[in-house]
Amino acid sequence: MKVSVCIPVYGVEKYIERCARSLFEQTMREDIEFIFVDDCTPDKSIDILQKVLEEYPARQTQVKIIRHEVNKGLTGARNTALRHASGEYIIHCDSDDWVASDMYETLYSKANAENADLVCCSFALEYDNSQPVIIKLPDSLQDLIDCNLHWSLVTKLVRASIALRPDTYSPDDLCYSEDLLRSVQIFTHVGKVVFIIRRDLDEDFRRI
Repeated sequence: MKVSVCIPVYGVEKYIERCARSLFEQTMREDIEFIFVDDCTPDKSIDILQKVLEEYPARQTQVKIIRHEVNKGLTGARNTALRHASGEYIIHCDSDDWVASDMYETLYSKANAENADLVCCSFALEYDNSQPVIIKLPDSLQDLIDCNLHWSLVTKLVRASIALRPDTYSPDDLCYSEDLLRSVQIFTHVGKVVFIIRRDLDEDFRRI
């Protein structure tokens, strides 16, 4: 398995269909798994997910849906997904997010070609009734040190041997800045990081 995508699910019936379709329509057809964790969601998120999955029969063996007996929160759901991940690389996707169709293939191909521990990509924040806001990647290693890199885990493909280290861990009950904590932990162990910046469909790769 090349890539494990970890997706917590709770109260996202408004967004889960778009998220799931963006995952199942990835250009990476093989050696990828999607681990959804039902954190006792009180709505129809899982029903919607399963209905969407029926439209993608080739993906069905690549999908795991794990249900918590009790609600553990975002961090707890992510930790559960990590325990079930078998990929060479791991990435998170929140269930109110959606991703470009070639995102995971692009990230993994670059990680494999560069033997990188971590590949980061730019992204946009999009809210109802507003224009998307592009989150730019840092221009230098100093920017990274100065914490000018957005901490979202959704943009970071991490080598599993680093993502699953015992000291790369957030407690289940952490409910604030979990992305920041895990990102800092990850960056203390990575050797090679690759940034991918897309501008008007052109890609510029910069390394630190």
